[in-house]
Amino acid sequence: MKRPVVRYIILVIGLLMVSGITRSQNPAWMYWDPWTCTIPSRYISDIEVDAEGRKWIGTEPVCGGGICTDGGLAVFDGYTWFVYDSLNSSLNSNFIGSVHIDADDVVWVGTNHGEVSSFDGSIWEKHPFPVSVNVPVFSIESDLYGNIWATTGGQGLFMYNGSVWEQHHSGNSILPDYLSSVDVGPDNSVWAGGTGNTIFKYTGDWTGTAMPVEMYFTSTIAINHENSVWVGSDGVFCNYFAGVWTVYDENITGIPDTAIGYVFDITFDYSGNTWIGHSKGLIKYDGADWTTYLPTNSGLLSEHIQALAADELGNLWIGTADTGLIAYQENGVVSISDIRYSKSDIRVSLLPPFPNPSEGAVTIQYELEEATHIQLSIVDIFGRVVEILNMGPENKGKHSIIWNNDKLKGIYFIRLSSNNQSLSRKLILH
Repeated sequence: MKRPVVRYIILVIGLLMVSGITRSQNPAWMYWDPWTCTIPSRYISDIEVDAEGRKWIGTEPVCGGGICTDGGLAVFDGYTWFVYDSLNSSLNSNFIGSVHIDADDVVWVGTNHGEVSSFDGSIWEKHPFPVSVNVPVFSIESDLYGNIWATTGGQGLFMYNGSVWEQHHSGNSILPDYLSSVDVGPDNSVWAGGTGNTIFKYTGDWTGTAMPVEMYFTSTIAINHENSVWVGSDGVFCNYFAGVWTVYDENITGIPDTAIGYVFDITFDYSGNTWIGHSKGLIKYDGADWTTYLPTNSGLLSEHIQALAADELGNLWIGTADTGLIAYQENGVVSISDIRYSKSDIRVSLLPPFPNPSEGAVTIQYELEEATHIQLSIVDIFGRVVEILNMGPENKGKHSIIWNNDKLKGIYFIRLSSNNQSLSRKLILH
Protein backbone atom coordinates (compact mmCIF):
# COMPACT_ATOMS: atom_id res chain seq x y z
CA MET A 1 0.00 0.00 0.00
CA LYS A 2 -0.10 2.56 1.02
CA ARG A 3 0.20 6.13 0.62
CA PRO A 4 3.62 12.22 -0.67
CA VAL A 5 2.33 15.49 -2.39
CA VAL A 6 0.91 21.43 -4.30
CA ARG A 7 -0.53 19.60 -5.18
CA TYR A 8 -2.79 18.57 -7.71
CA ILE A 9 -2.75 15.83 -10.29
CA ILE A 10 -2.64 16.98 -13.88
CA LEU A 11 -4.40 14.61 -16.18
CA VAL A 12 -5.17 14.79 -19.87
CA ILE A 13 -8.52 13.23 -20.61
CA GLY A 14 -8.64 11.00 -23.64
CA LEU A 15 -4.90 10.29 -23.87
CA LEU A 16 -4.91 6.57 -24.43
CA MET A 17 -1.68 5.72 -26.21
CA VAL A 18 1.88 6.65 -25.41
CA SER A 19 3.84 8.55 -28.02
CA GLY A 20 7.60 8.66 -28.40
CA ILE A 21 8.38 5.29 -26.79
CA THR A 22 11.69 3.89 -27.97
CA ARG A 23 11.70 0.84 -30.17
CA SER A 24 13.08 -1.29 -27.32
CA GLN A 25 9.94 -0.63 -25.25
CA ASN A 26 6.70 -2.53 -25.52
CA PRO A 27 3.97 0.18 -25.50
CA ALA A 28 2.18 -1.64 -22.67
CA TRP A 29 5.35 -2.12 -20.61
CA MET A 30 8.08 0.36 -19.63
CA TYR A 31 11.23 -0.25 -17.59
CA TRP A 32 13.72 1.63 -15.41
CA ASP A 33 16.87 0.18 -13.84
CA PRO A 34 20.31 1.40 -12.67
CA TRP A 35 21.85 0.47 -16.01
CA THR A 36 19.62 2.85 -17.98
CA CYS A 37 18.69 5.66 -15.55
CA THR A 38 19.56 7.09 -12.14
CA ILE A 39 17.16 4.97 -10.09
CA PRO A 40 19.37 4.06 -7.08
CA SER A 41 18.75 0.30 -7.03
CA ARG A 42 17.20 -2.59 -8.90
CA TYR A 43 15.72 -3.76 -5.56
CA ILE A 44 12.37 -2.01 -5.02
CA SER A 45 10.81 -2.36 -1.57
CA ASP A 46 7.80 -0.01 -1.78
CA ILE A 47 6.03 2.42 -4.14
CA GLU A 48 3.63 5.29 -3.52
CA VAL A 49 2.09 7.76 -5.99
CA ASP A 50 1.48 11.32 -4.82
CA ALA A 51 -1.16 13.86 -5.80
CA GLU A 52 0.97 15.20 -8.64
CA GLY A 53 1.52 11.76 -10.10
CA ARG A 54 5.10 11.45 -8.89
CA LYS A 55 6.33 8.04 -7.88
CA TRP A 56 8.10 7.71 -4.50
CA ILE A 57 10.10 4.52 -4.57
CA GLY A 58 11.79 2.81 -1.64
CA THR A 59 14.95 0.91 -2.55
CA GLU A 60 17.83 -0.93 -0.89
CA PRO A 61 21.55 -1.11 -1.72
CA VAL A 62 22.48 -4.17 -3.79
CA CYS A 63 25.35 -5.41 -5.93
CA GLY A 64 24.98 -7.44 -9.09
CA GLY A 65 25.17 -7.32 -12.84
CA GLY A 66 28.50 -5.53 -12.66
CA ILE A 67 27.13 -2.64 -10.61
CA CYS A 68 26.67 -1.78 -6.93
CA THR A 69 23.95 0.72 -6.03
CA ASP A 70 23.48 2.84 -2.92
CA GLY A 71 19.72 2.61 -2.42
CA GLY A 72 17.59 5.30 -0.79
CA LEU A 73 14.27 6.96 -1.62
CA ALA A 74 13.82 7.77 -5.31
CA VAL A 75 11.33 10.28 -6.74
CA PHE A 76 10.30 10.09 -10.40
CA ASP A 77 8.12 12.80 -11.94
CA GLY A 78 7.98 11.34 -15.43
CA TYR A 79 10.91 13.47 -16.57
CA THR A 80 13.67 13.21 -14.01
CA TRP A 81 14.86 11.19 -11.03
CA PHE A 82 15.89 12.56 -7.65
CA VAL A 83 17.24 10.49 -4.77
CA TYR A 84 17.01 11.19 -1.04
CA ASP A 85 19.43 9.26 1.14
CA SER A 86 21.23 9.39 4.48
CA LEU A 87 23.48 12.21 3.20
CA ASN A 88 20.88 14.73 2.00
CA SER A 89 17.86 14.03 4.24
CA SER A 90 16.96 12.93 7.77
CA LEU A 91 16.96 9.25 6.73
CA ASN A 92 19.24 7.20 8.98
CA SER A 93 19.70 4.49 6.37
CA ASN A 94 19.52 3.87 2.63
CA PHE A 95 17.65 0.63 3.32
CA ILE A 96 14.07 1.84 2.84
CA GLY A 97 11.45 -0.56 4.18
CA SER A 98 8.23 1.40 3.73
CA VAL A 99 6.83 4.56 2.14
CA HIS A 100 3.46 6.20 2.80
CA ILE A 101 1.73 9.42 1.72
CA ASP A 102 -0.84 10.87 4.13
CA ALA A 103 -3.88 13.04 3.43
CA ASP A 104 -1.76 16.20 3.62
CA ASP A 105 0.63 14.83 1.00
CA VAL A 106 3.38 14.39 3.55
CA VAL A 107 5.77 11.55 2.74
CA TRP A 108 6.49 9.12 5.58
CA VAL A 109 9.47 6.81 5.25
CA GLY A 110 10.49 3.87 7.42
CA THR A 111 13.97 2.38 7.24
CA ASN A 112 15.29 -1.08 8.02
CA HIS A 113 17.20 0.44 10.93
CA GLY A 114 14.30 1.43 13.12
CA GLU A 115 13.50 5.04 12.26
CA VAL A 116 10.65 6.99 10.67
CA SER A 117 11.12 10.33 8.90
CA SER A 118 8.67 12.65 7.16
CA PHE A 119 9.03 15.09 4.26
CA ASP A 120 6.48 17.81 3.55
CA GLY A 121 7.98 18.83 0.23
CA SER A 122 10.39 21.29 1.85
CA ILE A 123 11.60 20.01 5.21
CA TRP A 124 12.70 16.58 6.39
CA GLU A 125 11.93 15.69 10.02
CA LYS A 126 12.94 12.72 12.15
CA HIS A 127 10.34 11.06 14.37
CA PRO A 128 12.33 8.81 16.74
CA PHE A 129 10.51 6.02 18.54
CA PRO A 130 10.31 6.31 22.36
CA VAL A 131 12.59 3.28 22.69
CA SER A 132 15.79 2.63 20.81
CA VAL A 133 15.10 0.00 18.18
CA ASN A 134 17.24 -1.30 15.36
CA VAL A 135 14.55 -3.32 13.65
CA PRO A 136 12.98 -2.84 10.22
CA VAL A 137 9.91 -0.65 9.79
CA PHE A 138 7.88 -2.84 7.48
CA SER A 139 4.70 -0.86 6.89
CA ILE A 140 3.31 2.65 7.48
CA GLU A 141 -0.29 3.86 7.15
CA SER A 142 -2.35 6.85 8.32
CA ASP A 143 -5.89 6.82 9.62
CA LEU A 144 -8.71 9.27 8.96
CA TYR A 145 -7.67 11.38 11.96
CA GLY A 146 -4.10 11.76 10.73
CA ASN A 147 -2.51 9.30 13.13
CA ILE A 148 0.48 7.39 11.73
CA TRP A 149 0.71 3.63 12.28
CA ALA A 150 4.00 1.79 11.77
CA THR A 151 4.72 -1.93 12.14
CA THR A 152 8.15 -3.31 12.98
CA GLY A 153 9.99 -6.60 12.88
CA GLY A 154 10.49 -7.12 16.60
CA GLN A 155 9.03 -4.17 18.54
CA GLY A 156 5.35 -4.41 17.66
CA LEU A 157 3.39 -1.44 16.34
CA PHE A 158 3.80 2.29 16.96
CA MET A 159 1.10 4.96 16.64
CA TYR A 160 2.09 8.63 16.22
CA ASN A 161 -0.53 11.28 17.03
CA GLY A 162 1.49 14.21 15.73
CA SER A 163 3.37 14.69 19.00
CA VAL A 164 4.32 11.37 20.55
CA TRP A 165 4.54 7.70 19.66
CA GLU A 166 2.50 5.06 21.49
CA GLN A 167 3.85 1.52 21.38
CA HIS A 168 1.64 -1.59 21.13
CA HIS A 169 3.47 -4.87 21.66
CA SER A 170 3.22 -8.29 23.31
CA GLY A 171 3.82 -6.81 26.75
CA ASN A 172 0.83 -4.45 26.75
CA SER A 173 -1.55 -5.86 24.14
CA ILE A 174 -2.54 -9.03 22.29
CA LEU A 175 -0.25 -8.12 19.40
CA PRO A 176 2.88 -10.11 18.57
CA ASP A 177 6.15 -8.20 18.41
CA TYR A 178 6.79 -9.12 14.77
CA LEU A 179 4.23 -7.32 12.61
CA SER A 180 4.78 -7.16 8.88
CA SER A 181 1.81 -5.09 7.71
CA VAL A 182 -0.82 -2.53 8.69
CA ASP A 183 -3.70 -0.97 6.77
CA VAL A 184 -6.68 1.25 7.58
CA GLY A 185 -10.21 0.58 6.37
CA PRO A 186 -12.72 3.17 5.13
CA ASP A 187 -14.44 2.89 8.53
CA ASN A 188 -11.12 3.92 10.18
CA SER A 189 -10.50 0.47 11.63
CA VAL A 190 -6.80 -0.41 11.83
CA TRP A 191 -5.74 -3.91 10.82
CA ALA A 192 -2.33 -5.45 11.54
CA GLY A 193 -0.76 -8.85 11.16
CA GLY A 194 2.52 -10.69 11.37
CA THR A 195 3.56 -13.92 13.03
CA GLY A 196 0.84 -16.41 13.86
CA ASN A 197 -2.55 -17.39 12.51
CA THR A 198 -4.37 -14.28 13.77
CA ILE A 199 -5.12 -10.91 12.23
CA PHE A 200 -5.72 -7.99 14.59
CA LYS A 201 -8.20 -5.11 14.40
CA TYR A 202 -8.14 -1.86 16.38
CA THR A 203 -11.21 0.32 16.96
CA GLY A 204 -10.18 1.67 20.36
CA ASP A 205 -9.15 -1.76 21.61
CA TRP A 206 -7.41 -4.65 19.88
CA THR A 207 -9.34 -7.77 18.92
CA GLY A 208 -8.00 -10.83 17.16
CA THR A 209 -9.61 -12.95 14.44
CA ALA A 210 -8.34 -16.40 13.57
CA MET A 211 -7.44 -16.81 9.91
CA PRO A 212 -7.89 -19.98 7.82
CA VAL A 213 -5.39 -22.71 8.65
CA GLU A 214 -3.59 -22.12 5.36
CA MET A 215 -2.63 -18.64 6.59
CA TYR A 216 0.02 -19.31 9.20
CA PHE A 217 1.30 -15.74 9.15
CA THR A 218 0.52 -12.39 7.50
CA SER A 219 2.86 -10.91 4.91
CA THR A 220 0.66 -8.06 3.67
CA ILE A 221 -2.78 -6.49 4.26
CA ALA A 222 -4.80 -4.37 1.82
CA ILE A 223 -8.34 -3.05 2.39
CA ASN A 224 -10.52 -1.83 -0.47
CA HIS A 225 -13.30 0.79 -0.52
CA GLU A 226 -15.89 -1.83 0.48
CA ASN A 227 -13.95 -2.64 3.67
CA SER A 228 -12.98 -6.00 2.21
CA VAL A 229 -9.72 -7.14 3.82
CA TRP A 230 -7.20 -8.94 1.61
CA VAL A 231 -4.39 -10.81 3.34
CA GLY A 232 -1.28 -12.39 1.85
CA SER A 233 0.99 -15.09 3.22
CA ASP A 234 3.52 -17.57 1.82
CA GLY A 235 1.98 -19.38 -1.14
CA VAL A 236 -1.57 -18.27 -0.40
CA PHE A 237 -3.83 -15.22 -0.15
CA CYS A 238 -7.36 -14.77 1.15
CA ASN A 239 -10.13 -12.27 1.78
CA TYR A 240 -12.14 -11.39 4.87
CA PHE A 241 -15.49 -9.70 4.27
CA ALA A 242 -18.64 -9.50 6.41
CA GLY A 243 -17.24 -12.07 8.83
CA VAL A 244 -16.46 -14.66 6.15
CA TRP A 245 -13.02 -15.87 5.06
CA THR A 246 -12.37 -16.93 1.47
CA VAL A 247 -9.11 -18.67 0.60
CA TYR A 248 -8.31 -18.18 -3.07
CA ASP A 249 -6.94 -21.60 -3.90
CA GLU A 250 -6.73 -23.46 -7.19
CA ASN A 251 -10.41 -24.45 -7.00
CA ILE A 252 -11.44 -20.78 -7.16
CA THR A 253 -8.73 -19.11 -9.22
CA GLY A 254 -7.72 -21.92 -11.54
CA ILE A 255 -4.10 -21.04 -10.72
CA PRO A 256 -2.10 -24.03 -9.42
CA ASP A 257 -1.34 -23.61 -5.74
CA THR A 258 2.32 -24.36 -6.46
CA ALA A 259 2.43 -21.34 -8.79
CA ILE A 260 1.74 -18.92 -5.91
CA GLY A 261 4.85 -17.67 -4.12
CA TYR A 262 5.38 -15.43 -1.13
CA VAL A 263 2.82 -12.61 -1.38
CA PHE A 264 4.63 -9.30 -0.95
CA ASP A 265 1.96 -6.77 -1.89
CA ILE A 266 -1.71 -6.35 -2.84
CA THR A 267 -3.21 -3.22 -4.36
CA PHE A 268 -6.36 -1.99 -6.12
CA ASP A 269 -6.46 0.10 -9.28
CA TYR A 270 -8.95 2.79 -10.31
CA SER A 271 -10.90 0.33 -12.45
CA GLY A 272 -11.66 -1.89 -9.45
CA ASN A 273 -9.12 -4.61 -10.23
CA THR A 274 -7.18 -6.36 -7.48
CA TRP A 275 -3.47 -7.00 -8.11
CA ILE A 276 -1.36 -9.49 -6.17
CA GLY A 277 2.43 -9.36 -6.38
CA HIS A 278 4.33 -12.43 -5.24
CA SER A 279 7.68 -14.15 -5.61
CA LYS A 280 6.50 -16.14 -8.63
CA GLY A 281 4.76 -13.43 -10.64
CA LEU A 282 1.77 -11.08 -10.77
CA ILE A 283 -1.96 -11.84 -10.55
CA LYS A 284 -4.93 -9.71 -11.61
CA TYR A 285 -8.51 -10.26 -10.44
CA ASP A 286 -11.23 -8.19 -12.11
CA GLY A 287 -14.08 -9.51 -9.97
CA ALA A 288 -14.77 -12.44 -12.26
CA ASP A 289 -11.60 -13.66 -13.95
CA TRP A 290 -8.06 -14.34 -12.79
CA THR A 291 -5.04 -13.53 -14.97
CA THR A 292 -1.42 -14.44 -14.28
CA TYR A 293 1.54 -12.45 -15.57
CA LEU A 294 4.94 -14.11 -15.85
CA PRO A 295 8.15 -13.31 -17.73
CA THR A 296 7.19 -16.10 -20.12
CA ASN A 297 3.76 -14.69 -21.08
CA SER A 298 4.04 -10.92 -20.54
CA GLY A 299 6.43 -7.99 -20.48
CA LEU A 300 7.56 -8.73 -16.94
CA LEU A 301 11.34 -8.97 -16.71
CA SER A 302 11.21 -10.67 -13.31
CA GLU A 303 8.83 -12.90 -11.43
CA HIS A 304 9.95 -11.46 -8.08
CA ILE A 305 7.26 -8.79 -7.55
CA GLN A 306 7.69 -6.93 -4.26
CA ALA A 307 5.75 -3.65 -4.54
CA LEU A 308 2.67 -2.41 -6.40
CA ALA A 309 0.95 0.96 -6.83
CA ALA A 310 -1.76 2.21 -9.22
CA ASP A 311 -2.06 5.78 -10.47
CA GLU A 312 -5.00 7.80 -11.79
CA LEU A 313 -3.71 7.52 -15.35
CA GLY A 314 -4.47 3.79 -15.32
CA ASN A 315 -0.88 2.60 -14.93
CA LEU A 316 0.25 -0.15 -12.59
CA TRP A 317 3.70 0.49 -11.10
CA ILE A 318 5.58 -2.69 -10.30
CA GLY A 319 8.67 -2.98 -8.11
CA THR A 320 10.86 -6.05 -8.49
CA ALA A 321 13.62 -7.57 -6.39
CA ASP A 322 16.15 -7.77 -9.20
CA THR A 323 15.23 -5.77 -12.33
CA GLY A 324 14.09 -2.39 -11.01
CA LEU A 325 10.83 -0.60 -11.81
CA ILE A 326 8.18 -1.56 -14.36
CA ALA A 327 5.04 0.29 -15.50
CA TYR A 328 2.16 -1.57 -17.14
CA GLN A 329 -1.08 -0.58 -18.84
CA GLU A 330 -2.77 -2.82 -21.37
CA ASN A 331 -3.58 0.01 -23.78
CA GLY A 332 -0.21 1.69 -23.40
CA VAL A 333 1.54 3.29 -20.45
CA VAL A 334 0.63 6.93 -19.92
CA SER A 335 2.90 9.18 -17.87
CA ILE A 336 3.02 12.86 -17.05
CA SER A 337 6.02 13.14 -19.37
CA ASP A 338 3.85 11.92 -22.26
CA ILE A 339 1.50 14.83 -21.72
CA ARG A 340 3.20 17.59 -23.65
CA TYR A 341 2.29 20.70 -21.69
CA SER A 342 4.04 23.63 -20.06
CA LYS A 343 3.08 25.47 -16.92
CA SER A 344 1.97 28.41 -19.05
CA ASP A 345 -0.72 26.17 -20.55
CA ILE A 346 -2.41 25.65 -17.17
CA ARG A 347 -5.33 28.05 -16.85
CA VAL A 348 -7.05 26.61 -13.79
CA SER A 349 -5.99 25.89 -10.21
CA LEU A 350 -7.69 23.89 -7.47
CA LEU A 351 -6.85 24.97 -3.92
CA PRO A 352 -6.72 22.61 -0.91
CA PRO A 353 -10.20 21.97 0.55
CA PHE A 354 -10.84 22.84 4.18
CA PRO A 355 -11.37 21.45 6.66
CA ASN A 356 -9.69 18.22 5.60
CA PRO A 357 -10.44 15.71 7.08
CA SER A 358 -14.05 16.86 7.35
CA GLU A 359 -17.13 15.71 9.24
CA GLY A 360 -19.59 17.97 7.42
CA ALA A 361 -19.36 21.09 5.29
CA VAL A 362 -16.28 21.44 3.09
CA THR A 363 -15.11 24.66 1.45
CA ILE A 364 -13.81 24.11 -2.09
CA GLN A 365 -11.97 26.93 -3.88
CA TYR A 366 -10.67 27.16 -7.43
CA GLU A 367 -9.28 29.89 -9.65
CA LEU A 368 -9.60 30.46 -13.39
CA GLU A 369 -7.20 32.68 -15.34
CA GLU A 370 -9.81 33.06 -18.05
CA ALA A 371 -13.51 32.30 -18.54
CA THR A 372 -14.00 28.67 -19.45
CA HIS A 373 -16.30 25.66 -19.22
CA ILE A 374 -15.71 23.54 -16.11
CA GLN A 375 -16.97 20.50 -14.25
CA LEU A 376 -16.41 20.29 -10.49
CA SER A 377 -17.22 16.88 -9.07
CA ILE A 378 -16.65 14.44 -6.23
CA VAL A 379 -15.21 11.08 -7.30
CA ASP A 380 -14.42 7.91 -5.38
CA ILE A 381 -11.06 6.13 -5.28
CA PHE A 382 -11.93 4.27 -8.47
CA GLY A 383 -12.61 7.46 -10.41
CA ARG A 384 -16.40 7.12 -10.38
CA VAL A 385 -18.33 10.40 -10.14
CA VAL A 386 -20.56 10.36 -7.06
CA GLU A 387 -21.74 13.98 -7.23
CA ILE A 388 -21.38 16.91 -9.66
CA LEU A 389 -21.09 20.20 -7.76
CA ASN A 390 -20.86 22.60 -10.69
CA MET A 391 -20.91 22.18 -14.46
CA GLY A 392 -21.05 24.78 -17.20
CA PRO A 393 -19.46 28.11 -18.19
CA GLU A 394 -17.60 29.90 -15.40
CA ASN A 395 -16.19 33.44 -15.22
CA LYS A 396 -12.55 34.34 -14.75
CA GLY A 397 -11.40 34.71 -11.14
CA LYS A 398 -11.49 32.92 -7.79
CA HIS A 399 -14.56 30.88 -6.91
CA SER A 400 -15.69 29.19 -3.69
CA ILE A 401 -18.27 26.50 -3.04
CA ILE A 402 -19.42 25.10 0.30
CA TRP A 403 -20.35 21.45 -0.10
CA ASN A 404 -22.52 20.02 2.66
CA ASN A 405 -21.82 16.31 2.96
CA ASP A 406 -23.82 14.17 5.36
CA LYS A 407 -23.65 10.76 3.66
CA LEU A 408 -20.21 9.93 2.29
CA LYS A 409 -17.40 8.58 4.46
CA GLY A 410 -13.89 7.53 3.52
CA ILE A 411 -11.40 8.76 0.93
CA TYR A 412 -12.66 10.74 -2.05
CA PHE A 413 -11.28 13.24 -4.56
CA ILE A 414 -12.44 16.68 -5.61
CA ARG A 415 -11.94 16.91 -9.35
CA LEU A 416 -11.94 20.09 -11.44
CA SER A 417 -11.99 19.47 -15.20
CA SER A 418 -11.50 22.10 -17.87
CA ASN A 419 -9.89 22.38 -21.31
CA ASN A 420 -8.98 18.70 -21.46
CA GLN A 421 -7.23 18.96 -18.09
CA SER A 422 -8.21 17.60 -14.71
CA LEU A 423 -6.97 18.69 -11.28
CA SER A 424 -7.61 16.60 -8.18
CA ARG A 425 -7.41 17.01 -4.42
CA LYS A 426 -7.73 14.19 -1.92
CA LEU A 427 -10.52 14.61 0.64
CA ILE A 428 -11.10 12.51 3.75
CA LEU A 429 -14.68 12.38 5.04
CA HIS A 430 -15.53 11.16 8.53
